Amino acid sequence: MDLQLPEMFKPRRILATIPQVRGERIELATLKGPGCIQRIWMGARLNRRGILRIYWDGEEEPSVESPIGDFFGLCHGVVMYPINSLYLATSDQDTYTSFFPMPFASQARIEVEVSPNGMDLFWHIEWHEYPESTLEEPLRFHAQWRREYPCEAFGEDYLVLDAAGEGRLLGFTYGVRVRDDAARWSHGGADNIYIDGEKDPAFLRGSGGEDTFGVGGGGVLHKPDTSLYQGMPYYVHEDLGPARAYHSLAAYRFFETDAVPFSQHLHFRFGSVGNDICSTAYWYQTEPHRPFFRMPPWDQIEPISISGLTLRTGEPELELPRGTCDLPLQTTGSWWLCGPFEDANGQAMSGELEAEKAFDPGATWDGGFEAESPWRQPSTIKPEQHIARWVRRDAIDGFIDFGHVFRPDNKEVARTWPAAACALAWLESPEDTEAVLQLAWDDDLIVRLNDETVLPRTHHRFFDTRQVAVTLKRGRNRIALKLNNHRSLSWGAWCFAFAASLPDGTILRPSADSEAD
Repeated sequence: MDLQLPEMFKPRRILATIPQVRGERIELATLKGPGCIQRIWMGARLNRRGILRIYWDGEEEPSVESPIGDFFGLCHGVVMYPINSLYLATSDQDTYTSFFPMPFASQARIEVEVSPNGMDLFWHIEWHEYPESTLEEPLRFHAQWRREYPCEAFGEDYLVLDAAGEGRLLGFTYGVRVRDDAARWSHGGADNIYIDGEKDPAFLRGSGGEDTFGVGGGGVLHKPDTSLYQGMPYYVHEDLGPARAYHSLAAYRFFETDAVPFSQHLHFRFGSVGNDICSTAYWYQTEPHRPFFRMPPWDQIEPISISGLTLRTGEPELELPRGTCDLPLQTTGSWWLCGPFEDANGQAMSGELEAEKAFDPGATWDGGFEAESPWRQPSTIKPEQHIARWVRRDAIDGFIDFGHVFRPDNKEVARTWPAAACALAWLESPEDTEAVLQLAWDDDLIVRLNDETVLPRTHHRFFDTRQVAVTLKRGRNRIALKLNNHRSLSWGAWCFAFAASLPDGTILRPSADSEAD
């Protein structure tokens, strides 16, 4: 990670041990800047009994917030498995090291909150002080842990990170405890990273979940490994009582040679089925940052047991559903979405659908799928997945992903689910004016404005951007899109990014509120 740091510095080291403490919030150190933390070493066997928080330059919200073990790459409360990567390392006897450079201008405050169940802690912090310099680097290091259980299967993907500002995604750790035996964990999908949707859109989509970490074969018969930028260092089978054991795994990925920068927003999800998932995202960005998750109570952080070691009493595997500790995401308008419709032979894109003729949010249609289509397969979790209907959806930084709303219960890895869907919204213009629609997508897209086609059917082989000059009338303007999901080099990406800008640079946000509303 290249940062703008002064060449001259004084090396500093602070270290201490904290004996058994319970239920306390302990300040490890306050460092006076400018400076940069270079290395943190900790020894903490019961590593989910402490939450590490770091604050930069007097901020009130922590930029780093994670259980100690998870921050160092150890998921699920497991006390030790080997990691030997560029930024994280673990050693026998349960000691952990991070090598993330963490610059600060005036102050760095490091603290640990300890569970009522108690823990011991040993720690070293190595840092550089720049007494004769001013720190020019605007980016600050961030890390955020998150857990969700049970995750939604084949729908709303697991949220890893939502970052607003300018920065760079550095990497993440990802832990799965399999509890949903309807499909392989990896068949829920992989990384989906939505970048700068209203400015210069980019979308990065993975394939199978294990592929993100350089692992093949579904990540179910895997010898644990660790390498510089990626790895799956933990893979075990848990005996929970049934005839078949459930596997539990942990993986990591650092985007060091394949940098992922963003200039205003990055939204990161990972495909899922109904498992117990946790993650820690690592990124750099300008301040202030916007929190997207609050730490849950201790009984939703600490495991009951690991590797046969009982850690606490209480209900096992306490659930933490989506939304329990998640903070509201910043939205950028709203749309009505309608789908799915059969498009195996291009029929949905070549003709006008009934849903396009008149807007009725309560109407439904049979999607017209053939018997062998994945949309027609029996499903207990989505019994009406073949029925097209209208669904209201908020945009995140200009992005709408049909796959979060319309996705079949398909147990195998599928590059696409051949279908088409529509999106409908209104733009409120202050006057008659010229405007530019910025659109990004892959596969085939059709755009109509006030019932006039402004972008005829246009194909992108991969996710790419197109600008369309249009004329808006004063007042409400009806914008309608139709996008299919057939063939592409983005592994079935079925999303678009949309922004409408006026000559003075004003962005008009789409609204799902129709005149009838």
